[in-house]
Amino acid sequence: MYDLIIKNGNILDGTGSPRYIADIAVKDGKIARIGKDIEGGAEIIDATGLTVTPGFIDSHSHSDNAVMKYPDMAEKVEQGITTSVGGQCGGSVAPAALSAYPLTGEKECLATMGSFLKAYENVELGSNLCIMVGHCSLRKAVMGIENREPTAEELEKMKDLLREGISNGAMGLSLGLIYIPGTYAKTPELIELAKVAGEMNALVVAHIRDEDNKMIEAVLEFITIIRESGARGVISHHKVTKEHNFGKVNYSLALIDRANEEGLEIWCDVYPYAASSTSMSAAFIPKPMHAAGTASMMAALQDPEQRREIAETVKLRHGENLDWVMVTSCPGHPEFKGKRISEIAEIWGKSHYDTVYDLLLDSNLDGTACYFTMNEADIEKVIAHPRAMICTDSSVMMKNPIYHPRLRGSFPRVLGRYVRERKVTTLPEMIRKMTSMPAAVYGLKNKGLLWEGMDADICIFDADKIIDHSYFDNCGLRAEGLNYVIVGGKVAAKDAVYNGTRAGRIIRNDF
Repeated sequence: MYDLIIKNGNILDGTGSPRYIADIAVKDGKIARIGKDIEGGAEIIDATGLTVTPGFIDSHSHSDNAVMKYPDMAEKVEQGITTSVGGQCGGSVAPAALSAYPLTGEKECLATMGSFLKAYENVELGSNLCIMVGHCSLRKAVMGIENREPTAEELEKMKDLLREGISNGAMGLSLGLIYIPGTYAKTPELIELAKVAGEMNALVVAHIRDEDNKMIEAVLEFITIIRESGARGVISHHKVTKEHNFGKVNYSLALIDRANEEGLEIWCDVYPYAASSTSMSAAFIPKPMHAAGTASMMAALQDPEQRREIAETVKLRHGENLDWVMVTSCPGHPEFKGKRISEIAEIWGKSHYDTVYDLLLDSNLDGTACYFTMNEADIEKVIAHPRAMICTDSSVMMKNPIYHPRLRGSFPRVLGRYVRERKVTTLPEMIRKMTSMPAAVYGLKNKGLLWEGMDADICIFDADKIIDHSYFDNCGLRAEGLNYVIVGGKVAAKDAVYNGTRAGRIIRNDF
């Protein structure tokens, strides 16, 4: 007796091959059989007319932040994601900065990545999760947020922590080169750490140093890191921002192609939205100031002359008009969630920059925003690239109802808007980019393919209807046309509604 049989589905197996019609039988969390007229299932799903694919793999997420308090990961399951890669952009939940936590009780497991993975290896999750070791986390653990090069001893400590994390199951090293303190690192430090990943057949993934005016230079730096270290690499959420830079992805993708022709192994991932999201302090306070800490930055913003100097520096990059900035969280002013800086400035009768800095002061620098600075043609170009994977660049909703719609809509959006409507690529090819490609890149050996013996992580959807409905002014709307999401052989969502099933787990590398 099989646990589940999916009948008469249009199967796209994840390889990019054309569809075929067959049944899939599931037993003990595995695909037990694929064929015609399979009988003997305790549960039957009639998939006639529907598309059956491997579960989607979110190649760039921050879901490790959710494990301890939000293990359901409902927003991931409700868009078809059955596995996420967390610890991205240089920030992983472990290793923790010893100065930030008294590592006792529940925090004790954060001392190293290995201890965290061991502590949570048996925790049941709504969706599977594997984790990178964040470079920012390594730096904080060893040397705080100081704006300087590490000593030889400090660099060795970071390498040891990275080696320990990968040895215990982490997928590699993640860089966040616009974030504190990762932005303070020079290229030789990054190469030395990347060598550890290269020696262990692990990955180096990077939120590169600039996605604006110096995006090409930032891509070249990353290629140098990969070339010198011998590691495999992924450029995170590849994009370029600001109108005068539109079109540069044609050059950056050509650089990636050339690097692969040279013999390197480099991929990228992308989310299907024309707006990014990060903290307002990261966007509007110059990076060198962050090393002095929150109190120092707030004092500078309170001083009229220092504030003017800060604003003038930031204006060189962002310009005078900030109507492209939408506040998503602001503890000091929850009433402004979802409003543009230009709207808030008009309410307050202040300049755009004074509005930003007053919001930051009133929120103890704890505010986030979406930044509408990207171009649809560039997004389509990256999505279509044969080495591009799909991602959310998100954790889960947690307590904030206003966030970025990619958290809930990335994968249905790609299938509905970019494949069906805009025909950026074919459906079989897009499923490959969502499933077997990230599985191969990250070494997830039992994921990403509908083959006998593989894990029974499966999506069933209507290819003529699937679409996202979540948007910036209403992030809570579920997708349409996503009939079933199956994790570990168990139905976890029906009609894009999570049912509470926790059949996922933390996955360790198998390099």
